Formats: sequence, structure tokens, C-alpha cells
Amino acid sequence: MFVRNWMSAPAIVVPPVVPAGAALGFMGKRRIRRLAVVQDATLVGIVTQGDLVGVIGHGRKVALNPELTVGDVMTREPVVVQRDDTIEAAAQLMLREKVSGLPVMDGEQLVGMITESDLFRAMCDLMGLGEPGARVVLSIPEGDDLIAALGRRSAGKDVRSLVTFRDPSSGRWDVVMRVRGKAASGGGRRKARPSRPAV
Repeated sequence: MFVRNWMSAPAIVVPPVVPAGAALGFMGKRRIRRLAVVQDATLVGIVTQGDLVGVIGHGRKVALNPELTVGDVMTREPVVVQRDDTIEAAAQLMLREKVSGLPVMDGEQLVGMITESDLFRAMCDLMGLGEPGARVVLSIPEGDDLIAALGRRSAGKDVRSLVTFRDPSSGRWDVVMRVRGKAASGGGRRKARPSRPAV
């Protein structure tokens, strides 16, 4: 899964000369929390709702800073991610840099934005949420062949999603699957072949 599959595109941008109060109002109307700042088609910064509120406040306080611009408040040279990076790489970058959103680049061109909310949506998709069927949790000893064990224990089930996690404290693999039920057998009906577990 790649950033390009989960980012919001195109990125919503503003030039640095936009008044900070106008940018804050724009964010409120669009229900967004960050804007890429672009000058001459080049990404020069990022500004968040929190940045703006922290500097100019809400409501009438905005009028006290009429000359303050986005360029005065923005974070320059923001941390970015490439569209072909994995979502895991984006998540690690956000954690390391303590940011909740990243501009997405295609080389030097800004093409979108990926946020923590996008990563939550990706996680829900990975976990099979919204898929019909039951959630099945397996525990497999670390020394076992994981794929072989999953093949045995999922035989006859239509596996729709599969996520594994190695728990070093217990020495086991925790496996969460979303399955649609057992394949039919007997009664003159052909037995369905077991699904191959996803890797």
C-alpha cells in the first residue's frame, strides 16, 4: 500500500501572502486542518490550524493582527513524503517528526497531502473493517512456519484480510483475519478450494 493510494489530491494550497486570518477562516469553511504554502509552483511551507490559532487566536482577536500573513506563521522547509513511498514509511516519518500530516511530492512537484486520518482509514482497510464476515484471531508459536500454519488453520475459509503481529514478549505471532465462513462440502455440492492466505 502506497501513499498515492491514500493521499488527498490535489493538495489545497495558498500563497504565503494570504492574510493569516483569511487562511484560518478558509480552513474552517473547508473543514481542513492544514494548508500547503506554494510560491511560484514551489512548496515553501505548511501551515496548520493550530499554528494560526496559536498566533492570532479566534474571532475578534484576528482583527488585532491584520498584517500577519501565512508566510509569517508557516513552517518552512516542511518534512515531505513521496507519492510512491509506502504508508508504513509515511507513518514512521510522522511519528519521528511529531507531525500529523505530510505534503506528498512527485519528485519536486506537490501532488497531495496525507494525514493521520488517511492512515487510520488505511489501517481499517488492512483490518478488513466493513468487509462482511467474522473477525478471527489466531495465536501461532514463533518457531512455526507462519505461512504453513496459516494455510492449515484457514483451510476451507474465505480469507478476506489478514494482519500479523509478532509479540516478542510471548514469543508468538498474533494473527487477525476477516473470514466469510467455511466452504461448502457434502450434500452433492462441490467443496470449494481454500483461499490462499494473503502475505
